[in-house]
Amino acid sequence: MDESAKHRYFLFKASIVLGVLLGFVLLFQTVWTYRLVAGIMVRQEAKREADRKLQALIRESRPAGNRDVATLHPLMDELIKEAPQQIAWMRILDITGKPLALSGKAGEAPVYAADALDKIVEDRERLPDVRKTAAGQVLVTLNPLFVGLPPAGRGLARTMPGVGIVEIAIYLNGVSTRFGPLRQNLIVGCSAGFALLAAVIVIGIRFRNYLRGKQVEEQLAMARLVQFDLLPPGKLLTRDLEFAAQCVPAWQVGGDFYDAFETDDHHIALVLGDVSGKGLSAALVMGVVQGAVHASNATGPAANHEQSADRLNQLLCMKTARERFVSLVWCYFDPLSSVLGYINAGHLPPLLIRRTVSGTFEVHRLDEGGPVLGVLPGATYRQTQVAVQPGDLLVVFSDGILEAANALDEEFGEERILAAVEENWAGSPTEICDAVLAKVRIFLGKELPHDDQTLMVVRLQGVAKPSGEPAYRLSESVLPLVRT
Repeated sequence: MDESAKHRYFLFKASIVLGVLLGFVLLFQTVWTYRLVAGIMVRQEAKREADRKLQALIRESRPAGNRDVATLHPLMDELIKEAPQQIAWMRILDITGKPLALSGKAGEAPVYAADALDKIVEDRERLPDVRKTAAGQVLVTLNPLFVGLPPAGRGLARTMPGVGIVEIAIYLNGVSTRFGPLRQNLIVGCSAGFALLAAVIVIGIRFRNYLRGKQVEEQLAMARLVQFDLLPPGKLLTRDLEFAAQCVPAWQVGGDFYDAFETDDHHIALVLGDVSGKGLSAALVMGVVQGAVHASNATGPAANHEQSADRLNQLLCMKTARERFVSLVWCYFDPLSSVLGYINAGHLPPLLIRRTVSGTFEVHRLDEGGPVLGVLPGATYRQTQVAVQPGDLLVVFSDGILEAANALDEEFGEERILAAVEENWAGSPTEICDAVLAKVRIFLGKELPHDDQTLMVVRLQGVAKPSGEPAYRLSESVLPLVRT
């Protein structure tokens, strides 16, 4: 691994560690802030609520002209009845701590020392106190209240006539409902913290697999470059033919391939194959087949071509699994005799298209040869030869083009291939190849191709033969389809 890669991976690991720490900090900060702020704010709201109830008690007692216990008791009952979810109880005590009136459910009411009550009267207020009850936590406030009571004895508070203590207990849960947005923020913050922690932990756990995947990705990218280096140039122009081809893998590497090369006896080999499946395994088999084709002695008599196909079939049967088969179109063009000899090993029939003097198109399907390679060890293959006229067009394609399906599950089909070829007949093979593939892309729309797409277009020249004297006649099984 080079230094730059090590540096990138170090930064990646550091980012994971920082992400975990940030997740914990975010989670802790959110919970801590909520507990701190919610606790203070809820108690402050409960204190304000107690003050409001006290002022309401004082305000409602004014019409009576005095504030004796008999007047205040029904007022306390009314206040609790209006807000039973907020007020736990209300009590009035004399200056010695003796209960004079009670409304609500005080439970085990606390007993206050006389000195503590004196201090409340002198200081005018006692700090609120939080207590636990069977119904939940309550905040209890004590405030001096002047009621119609006689002095209770010694001390400043006890010598003051009519002084008492009002105790109000407010449910904390009753006022906490006003802080719903704060709780929502807590939920959002905690969810974000947990999500960040989970994402970073998963990334950290999968880090090794990520590195391995990046390495595989790099290897596949290199394999793709090697595979394209094995293919001939996408266009080729000689005095005997014009050649154009494109291969578009469905994955980074594919099992489709094409080739065009000149043999020692000046024949031109034209090959297009399709290995079953996709991906790296199909690409490996493709390399074996392409190398075997180049190394074979398939020119000269037709028997040489047939024997080479037989040997290639035996090789694939021995070296590959039966589900890994190859369909192949293997042609040799002799420009001196204007003859195209071919073996179609289970591939889609190539189209030999000829434009007549009248402007109509004759389409010959080259479908003879034998079964796919790599399945039947004893299969035999037969070469068929067809006469070629100058300007004839040979179109060979893989099933990734013919069977390309759009969103409506319609296949592109042979008719659309022929239509694209005829529309661009006057163009070069490169222009025809580009036009067909462009129509395939438009036909697919947003759908992704499910198979490798390979197309080869060859304009055959050869030597013109006198009318009625072809070097070879078309095989009877290759029937012409006339299109106008």
